[in-house]
Amino acid sequence: MKSQGHRLLDNAEGKGVIGCLVFIVLMGLAIVVGVQLAPVYYSNYNMEADVKTEASRAGARFLDDDTIIRDVYQMAKRNEIPIRREDIKVHRLAGQVIIEVTYSVPVSFILFERDFHFKIEASSFIGAL
Repeated sequence: MKSQGHRLLDNAEGKGVIGCLVFIVLMGLAIVVGVQLAPVYYSNYNMEADVKTEASRAGARFLDDDTIIRDVYQMAKRNEIPIRREDIKVHRLAGQVIIEVTYSVPVSFILFERDFHFKIEASSFIGAL
């Protein structure tokens, strides 16, 4: 016959309190991580869409490199992305304008902090006169 304490940890179906507690703890950790990462990835998604739009605009309107860099920098600030002007590169190659943005976002978890690195590339053909 099982003792009272042992019956709390295991039942006839093989499911116990410990398994349930482990599941709850793991689910809680997943929620905490999701809450920390969701805004970072959402901002990156918006930034990527903005950079693609800027590349199309730059190709159609013959924007100079300084204007493109300024516009992308302002987009990053609007999306609350920590970026420096040096993180934004503009290349022109074979009738295309290519915008490259590389940046890192530090994310603080409960016990540690980790940098998430992102690289966005967008290009557009330069319109013909």
